[in-house]
Amino acid sequence: MRTSSNGVGGWQAGAVVALLAASLPLAAGPLNVTSQTTASLNTNDALFFTLATYNFAQDAATFGLPTLPTVVSFSFVTSSPGPSGYWDALLETSSGSVIATFPDFMEYETALYQSGSYTGTVGEIEGSLTLSSAQSQAIGSSAVVLVLQNLGSTVTVGLPPYSIAHDLTATLSGNGLSVGGVVTQVNLDDPAPPGVPEPGPGWLLAGAALCWTAAIALRRLRRRHPKQHAA
Repeated sequence: MRTSSNGVGGWQAGAVVALLAASLPLAAGPLNVTSQTTASLNTNDALFFTLATYNFAQDAATFGLPTLPTVVSFSFVTSSPGPSGYWDALLETSSGSVIATFPDFMEYETALYQSGSYTGTVGEIEGSLTLSSAQSQAIGSSAVVLVLQNLGSTVTVGLPPYSIAHDLTATLSGNGLSVGGVVTQVNLDDPAPPGVPEPGPGWLLAGAALCWTAAIALRRLRRRHPKQHAA
């Protein structure tokens, strides 16, 4: 006696569900490198420096000056001589909306660095951006994210024994006042192309619902076509 089935087998149902799940876009989460001394970036990877900006408004108010910055500048150092290739820089809000892009691509140049734990030559990239009124408002209202994106080949950056967070110096300026932006966190990630949002938890929930629906449909199909026994 042999057994035949007109329904969809269990392994087939599992395969369908697996394929549905695999078809959903999954994004690897950003890597927190705030306390690391070095970081490796592939082409198009970026470092996201979260900067606290409230201290500019506080200091400006103390001196009776306008509380919004008009210029943002930065310097990022790494072990000499610094990697080759171009870098891009932009400012984002903490929610990921682009505020402004720095005007020029940057390359590492040799500079002299002196501190308590390191004195000598370093590789340095630096940029400066004059803000419009709207951009200044966006920066002054909340924390801002400075994004440094590697446009060249795979590189390693960092200046041990200092952390990646320490390697960046950011300055907010306006009306004769300059205040350092405090780096509160650094993430390493691959930014989504402009206009293409990165998949978030919503995709995962939708995928789970889709897989669950498919599994129920397959069970119903098997009940409609019970196994038949033939001699």
